[in-house]
Amino acid sequence: MNYQNQTDNRDEAARELGVPCSYLDYYAWPQSFGSTAGPFGGIGGQAISSFTIEAYANGREAVIFCKQRRLKKVDNFEPMMRI
Repeated sequence: MNYQNQTDNRDEAARELGVPCSYLDYYAWPQSFGSTAGPFGGIGGQAISSFTIEAYANGREAVIFCKQRRLKKVDNFEPMMRI
């Protein structure tokens, strides 16, 4: 993973959650999708594809990323949750 992008994602998550970066916990896990578009929707090939999901969490709140793109903010975060 590119360290600079990871730092940028942490900064973005901290701003969105309203906490300092040092308060955030980092999680990453693989997740399979039934399309090559993965969690992004849109047109993709019909093949099972695996993507790395990343989350920066402050307790139960978290901001979710995949391939350095923000997916969403969740209020009921659990590690390894389905996206």
